Amino acid sequence: MTSERNNNYDPASPQDQDAVMVYINPELMQTMANVSARKQRGFRELLRSAEDGDLDAAFRLGLSYAAGDDGAPQDDERAFYWFSKAADGDHITAVYHLGHCCARGTGTRRDIKRAVELFTQAAEAGYAPAQCELGLCYELGHGVEEDKRRAAELYRDAAEQGYAPAQCNLGFFYFHGIGMAEDDREAAGWFAQAAQQGYPRAQMLMGVCFENGYGVEQDPAKAVELYRAAHVQHYDEGTCALGVCYDRGAGVAEDHAEAARLYEEAARQGYPRACFLLGQCYEYGHGLEQDLPRAAALYRRAHEQDYVPATSALGLCYETGMGVEQDEALAVELYRQAAQRGYAPAQCNLGFCYYQGIGVEENNDEAFRWFAMAAEREFPRAMNLLGECFDQGYGVEQDSRRAVELFQAARERGYVPAATALGLCYELGRGVEQDKARAAELYREAAQAGDVRAQCNLGYCYYHGIGVEEDNDAAFRLFSQAAENGYPRAVHLMGQCLEHGYGTERDMKRAAELYQQAYEGGHMGAACSLGLCYETGSGVEQDKARAAELYREAAQAGDPRAQCNLGFFYYRGIAVEEDDERAFQLFSLAAGQDYPRAQFYLGECYENGYGTERDYERAVALYTQSHEGGYADATCSLGLCCELGRGVEQDLRRAAELYREAAQRGLARAQCNLGFFYYRGISVEKDDAEAARWFAKAAAQGHLRAQVLLGDCYENGRGVEKDPQKAVSLYRAGYERNYSPAACALGLCYELGIGVERDFARAAALYQEAAERRHPRSTALLANCYEQGRGVERNLRRAAELYRRAADSGYDPAAEALKRVEERLSRPLWKRLLGFLGR
Repeated sequence: MTSERNNNYDPASPQDQDAVMVYINPELMQTMANVSARKQRGFRELLRSAEDGDLDAAFRLGLSYAAGDDGAPQDDERAFYWFSKAADGDHITAVYHLGHCCARGTGTRRDIKRAVELFTQAAEAGYAPAQCELGLCYELGHGVEEDKRRAAELYRDAAEQGYAPAQCNLGFFYFHGIGMAEDDREAAGWFAQAAQQGYPRAQMLMGVCFENGYGVEQDPAKAVELYRAAHVQHYDEGTCALGVCYDRGAGVAEDHAEAARLYEEAARQGYPRACFLLGQCYEYGHGLEQDLPRAAALYRRAHEQDYVPATSALGLCYETGMGVEQDEALAVELYRQAAQRGYAPAQCNLGFCYYQGIGVEENNDEAFRWFAMAAEREFPRAMNLLGECFDQGYGVEQDSRRAVELFQAARERGYVPAATALGLCYELGRGVEQDKARAAELYREAAQAGDVRAQCNLGYCYYHGIGVEEDNDAAFRLFSQAAENGYPRAVHLMGQCLEHGYGTERDMKRAAELYQQAYEGGHMGAACSLGLCYETGSGVEQDKARAAELYREAAQAGDPRAQCNLGFFYYRGIAVEEDDERAFQLFSLAAGQDYPRAQFYLGECYENGYGTERDYERAVALYTQSHEGGYADATCSLGLCCELGRGVEQDLRRAAELYREAAQRGLARAQCNLGFFYYRGISVEKDDAEAARWFAKAAAQGHLRAQVLLGDCYENGRGVEKDPQKAVSLYRAGYERNYSPAACALGLCYELGIGVERDFARAAALYQEAAERRHPRSTALLANCYEQGRGVERNLRRAAELYRRAADSGYDPAAEALKRVEERLSRPLWKRLLGFLGR
């Protein structure tokens, strides 16, 4: 058994192979020798005839030297010599070939002007190939001043003689309207004549006509037949066009592998378009395994041959680091090269670089300029981006109507994101009359085509019932589709669904994971949502410092919710040092973006003079804005301003309306305030039962004032059946949360024995706790304990001190009690003693 190892074994090498005897047929060898001998005799005879002045022999001898055929060695200089000899004798075909030698520098120095003279001489003699060649000189401005009309005339002269290349060139002029009016039917007619002669370029162009229905009835199968005919003749453009048919399934069954094979065949010949298309196959993994470095190499190869689409594609490679090391500056340079040559996708990409500051300094004016150039060429993506510029006023004066026109034009050209942008215009009524149902239709159209932004927007419509019936299941499904494609906003909204259990089972941990994912994708709204998770310990371990960091990051990016949340941290000193001025600044930033919660807190700052000068009227204006934005807290605060006549004329009825509006939306503070209006008959008919009902709603949400007021209802049987024990339970719940009025009410229950066994000491202790928190009524009741000696040792001086403190805080009953105690203290000692003894 022999061991196997790597080696340089070449199966084509004779080494280490058995010897093979090769038999050569002697008759074949003799035939080959006879052919060679005949060629040599023919060459010598041709040479003698040419030397004897036979012009045709001289021309044929030139051809033999040019091709290295018929016994002649290949020799360009000898070919030029004999063409010259024949041309000197006005051999028209020789004149034409001599022109080619001068044009190409074959066997002589390149002299394009001399070539034109020779082509002209042959053309004037009616020689069709020369007429065609001279036409090309006039078309391109080679050796003569460019003159497309003259070129067309020459092509026609040759074409009418049945010369296929001229027929093809004339057809091309009609096809593109060069030197004449564009006429696809006429173009197809000339292409057909040339194609019937087997001319491959004409076969390819005739295929283009059948593929697209230019001048003929559209027939993709016929196009494939013509492309294949050109391909069989090794015409690279035909091979490439055939590949495109396989790629798209046009006129033939879709076959990406066959398309890639055809592109590769043409690319081997260096055909730049084939290199570019093969590069796309490698980039996207169509028909062969994805290979990004190979794609970039092919784009480079085509770019080096000045194939503009490849220059742009190579730019994208450098922009994204696809198959090459990322180099945004080089990407911009490549885009610029292609853009300056009028290639619309490159113009659009260059504009986008300026739009986003990729590889260049951000410049909306430049972005607008390049988008406009590409849009003039009806490039749909550029139309859409130009629409964005008009919509937002980037680099141009804002014009929503013009934006809508551009979005519509891009949509009509099949650019799916434009349908989404147009949908947003209909949703917001920007540039068109608002039509939310139409917006939903456009989002659906784009969503079904796979546009992630549309999927997300349509999901949002279902989420909030915008233009469609609210449907959380549909919303979650659409958010999930967009999230699968990595769209950060959809990932964030999907997280919200999981957080609240909308359209799916509630899963706070998964919601936090999605917020993290969306945040890492650059969605600042998600940074704020993730911050809230850390603030509250929902789905993650509570970490208020981390919450503050996330709020700060999102706030700096301009997210209003984060600005408001960070402001609230400064407002309350959560994970940061309390700073009302900083809170005021952040609330102002968010309120400037019409964020209702921030408008509310900014109103509070103005109402109370936190971080700014007190300004009730400004507070009312902000509460009004926030109320109109649907923020219930602001509705309630606006009601309080109306109740107190603070910053606005007092209007108790309006106050009640506002409390009711906020109460019906579930705001506990408003429910309590509305209940109090019923309790006291303020602008509504007094109704204890209605009062108790609203107090109960607020108390169920843990609202402390409502718990105390509901306790008062149960203590006194107002609107509910009297139940002192229930009252004590409610008072105790508030006391345990350090609510001073609850401590006071509970103290009274112990002092009077309501719902509990009378306990003066416990009552005094409860008053003491509330008094230390500067609760005026508790302070007065504690003073009474010291005055009467209930639960504490009698002490008139201490009682007076406490009554004075309560009176100074605005508690009127304390003022009367203070007079009484001070009168006692002013009596002589013996009279006070008699008073203590009850005499």
